Amino acid sequence: MALALEALKETSDPDQARLALVLLNLANFLADTGQIADFEDFFTHRLDHAPLALASFATREEAEAWLKGLAEPPSPARILIGDEYFLAWYSREDGSRDVTRDFTIEPYIEELTARGIPLDTPSFKSREEAEAWLANHPASPFAFLSIAGEHYFAVHHKRLKRHTLHSVALSLREWEEEKRATARQSAQGGTTQDG
Repeated sequence: MALALEALKETSDPDQARLALVLLNLANFLADTGQIADFEDFFTHRLDHAPLALASFATREEAEAWLKGLAEPPSPARILIGDEYFLAWYSREDGSRDVTRDFTIEPYIEELTARGIPLDTPSFKSREEAEAWLANHPASPFAFLSIAGEHYFAVHHKRLKRHTLHSVALSLREWEEEKRATARQSAQGGTTQDG
């Protein structure tokens, strides 16, 4: 709270002041609703909670139709399309809206696999078998399992009443590609500014 107040006092940039006010109001909301301890627990034990998704869709077309159907959509909003996280966003200035891939679960997979995939992971012949098992044994919030010899990371989305299944090998490969692309963009931005 003190840091946000200090930032608010020191800034002359209206956007930074607005962000500081958002943080102050968020902290006040958490305190007024008795959620400070819950937030601290969530922040401290991040790997014990699945990233929250607002809605779930089978296809990108369904997600885009949902986004277009809302007069003023929540923005940004994390959603699921199939088994992947996406970010739905909306611009009040020009009314544009879209969904983009959000690499939010991949850092979890990277950190948890670095600790080692448990040797006693449940094993299934098909995705259908795995989903049936997960319906009766929900991951809380995560579980490693094997489908047809490949490791998967199951994420339980309690609020949405479903699980997503993420191929560990594919997720780690896509995450590495995303980190390299981000590093290239940063390097190109630095070159442009310095040159």
